[in-house]
Amino acid sequence: MGFAVAFDVRVNPGRGEAIWVLPAGTFTGLDAADRQALSDWLDDADGIDGIVDFSVRPWNIDGTSTILGVFETAKDQASWLILRYGSGWLAVRCVDGFVSDVSVSLADILGLIDRQRGA
Repeated sequence: MGFAVAFDVRVNPGRGEAIWVLPAGTFTGLDAADRQALSDWLDDADGIDGIVDFSVRPWNIDGTSTILGVFETAKDQASWLILRYGSGWLAVRCVDGFVSDVSVSLADILGLIDRQRGA
């Protein structure tokens, strides 16, 4: 059975169609364990304003089912994208395009982001 998801933000980047973004905290592509790992990480993550689920956007990237944007304090663009790629996870640093190796767990990717940020 599917769940209806209400969209609360409409984004129009100036080109093409406007895109609806899921409400904060929705994370439809995460299972309970990943949702808990993300919540725990956010509770302790200094300098992170929030995470946005961009999974509903038409990314057209084969093998990717979940895309999360990590937003640091005082930055208006995502600093990191976290992607579920197949059965693993990877992170992309937006400032320079660094792409991590695929990891088996979301918690590992969150730890990588902490290490890269010097947290």
